[in-house]
Amino acid sequence: MRAARPLLAAIALLGTAGCTEDFLPPSYLTDLRVLALVADPLELAPLQSVTIKPSIYVPPGKSVDPLSVRWTFCPLTAGSVAAYACAVPQCEVDLPFAADGTVTANPTQLIAACLGSGGGVPSQIPDMVETLFRYRVSTVEGQSRDAVLQIPQWTRGPPPDPNLPPVILGVDIGGVPAIVGVPTPPLVANGVLPVRLLIDPASVQTYVDAAGVTRVETMTGYFFSDGGRFSANLTTGVDTTVNLEGTDLVAGQASIQVWVLALDLRGGQALTGPFTVPVQQ
Repeated sequence: MRAARPLLAAIALLGTAGCTEDFLPPSYLTDLRVLALVADPLELAPLQSVTIKPSIYVPPGKSVDPLSVRWTFCPLTAGSVAAYACAVPQCEVDLPFAADGTVTANPTQLIAACLGSGGGVPSQIPDMVETLFRYRVSTVEGQSRDAVLQIPQWTRGPPPDPNLPPVILGVDIGGVPAIVGVPTPPLVANGVLPVRLLIDPASVQTYVDAAGVTRVETMTGYFFSDGGRFSANLTTGVDTTVNLEGTDLVAGQASIQVWVLALDLRGGQALTGPFTVPVQQ
């Protein structure tokens, strides 16, 4: 059982790509999208570094503007009501990142550098603060996305009971285990294909929330595809199934790409895919 602290929004998408997409289901991929920001670890001890890897969807025929990619760090956010603006703007800094967009940073050192406290964190800082990482990306065609991820930074010692990400045991599509690079059973026009997400029950943690109430993590599955429609955009539980429906297919589309994201709603994420689903029209 973990120490009390606020629940985290796993990921918040702040950018938009145009109002013409507003009425499409969130599972349907037609524009630039940040699918996940996967952090390791999810909570930090003093002087511990974190690595965050973004996973994005770029529509066919479009490409990322490499000059648009940007990572920033903020030691304290003003929250969702302020679009996760940095509460201490003078401490918001740009971060270097790898060619694949992955970023590694040491929040303790960044906070100390901003506060001018040498290598440590001043005594007036709470035992745990919610630091904020912001990822920005655009296509050369002008679509843009912002995504943020909160990372708890413990300042006095290691996390008493750190959050761990959900573990995806597997995804079945059409009753067959899905494997990246191996076509699944086909989706027939106007037919349905079941997509099953299996999350390891052992990765479900018990924790104490900010009100002192003991809770069990709610495992949530999100489903994405670049064709067809899902019967539900998300599910709750460790063994759940939605149907990929062969409706609104693009003429001539030979296959559909499917991604599945598991969230614990406290910052833990696991993404798998893309899985190739052949289409029979």
